[in-house]
Amino acid sequence: MRTLAEQVAAVADGAVSSVELTERALASAHAAQVRLNAFTTILDEAALAEARELDAGPPAGPLHGVPVAVKDLYDVRGVATTGCCAAFHDRVASRDSAVVDALREAGAVVVAKTNQHELACGTTTQISSFGPVLNPWDTERVPGGSSGGSGAAVAAGVVAMAMGSDTGGSIRIPASFCGVTGLKPTHGAISTRGMMPMTPSCDTAGPLAASAEDCLIVWRAISGFDPDDAWSVAATPPLPPERVERLRLTIPRSFTRLLHPEVRRALEEAATTFASLGLELDEVEGPDLDGTRERFLPLLFAETAHRYPDLVSDERVTPQTRMLLGFGASVSGTEYVAAREAAQRLRRDLEWLLTSADALLVPTTPFPAPGVEEYEIEVEGGTLDTHTGGATRFTLPINVTGLPGLSLPAGHTPEGLPLSIQLVGAPFTEETLCVIGAAFQAATDHHTHLPPN
Repeated sequence: MRTLAEQVAAVADGAVSSVELTERALASAHAAQVRLNAFTTILDEAALAEARELDAGPPAGPLHGVPVAVKDLYDVRGVATTGCCAAFHDRVASRDSAVVDALREAGAVVVAKTNQHELACGTTTQISSFGPVLNPWDTERVPGGSSGGSGAAVAAGVVAMAMGSDTGGSIRIPASFCGVTGLKPTHGAISTRGMMPMTPSCDTAGPLAASAEDCLIVWRAISGFDPDDAWSVAATPPLPPERVERLRLTIPRSFTRLLHPEVRRALEEAATTFASLGLELDEVEGPDLDGTRERFLPLLFAETAHRYPDLVSDERVTPQTRMLLGFGASVSGTEYVAAREAAQRLRRDLEWLLTSADALLVPTTPFPAPGVEEYEIEVEGGTLDTHTGGATRFTLPINVTGLPGLSLPAGHTPEGLPLSIQLVGAPFTEETLCVIGAAFQAATDHHTHLPPN
């Protein structure tokens, strides 16, 4: 029972109880923790108590009885919400976040909180007050970030779904590096109430899961307008397509530059698969992505520094994160407005492409998971850094424009490392992306592969 859908069906059919699934997940979490350090808290007693209560009652919802994990920036009542920053180790939540509340309402059992990059300010999950997370496919490589623990937990099979958050790629990068499926929804589509913020104008809650079908199940369970969340958006999502034949995918060529050759191969093979499924594909030039990270750093970290002004000089915070907070504190109003205007122009350009396409087909990351000590990587046409933003080349543009993106496993390198692709849609087309993704996964087996150990 690898997928969330399989586990939900097994509980509903009486083939397994919630207590049995939860016991397996807890045992697996403790075993994986020794090797991967994917968790900050494992909730043995509380999770088993929840599972017993669910087994004793009527079906609670679409996730009834299934164990899940959440990133350690979601409030879980009675548990510390740390953001993996030592300054917050004593911050115990008095109530559940909106996402955790929705998961419980749907019948899920929260078994653990996952390790992450400190304050969500990085893409490697090597900087954390709980220590670094390791990649299940190769423990000498990073799992991506900032939701690295969630990606590792799903890849290792501890849970079929773990919640992450995505501000510059923090769901999709670990999904890419760990070989799982990750959905970054439209900004404002899922409540961020009770989530530690990084950049509220970009912060997005979403699942990392075993399949696109699983992401769709979670999306339906937790999305919706929250009047108590200032960033929540009221919208009526369009109906998903009944079939993928004759849907159109557009490949912007600007998203295919500075690629590792194995990522290019995976993208081309995915395009061939989509064409075989009856989707129509075309290519256009697309917006220029050079300098994207530098253009939007003022936007990202000015908001972070505004949320955590006391941490700039707090020695409980790592020097790397304090440097980013200091940069954010130095951003002028003019620089911030310029970044916001650049984001609006980019959104206009991407939405223009989507007026004649059902989704964009692009890479998730420019390269596979780099080594823990590998700080640069050669790609076609140049060199990219691996620890300070290179991985966000194709994810950050989707955050600053607020669009939804779905990362899908798309093969492996000769060394066995996962590769991925990304589908990007117009606002509130998550269901369409998941339907297309599910069709791709029905035609391939990339998402079914497990790490060697």
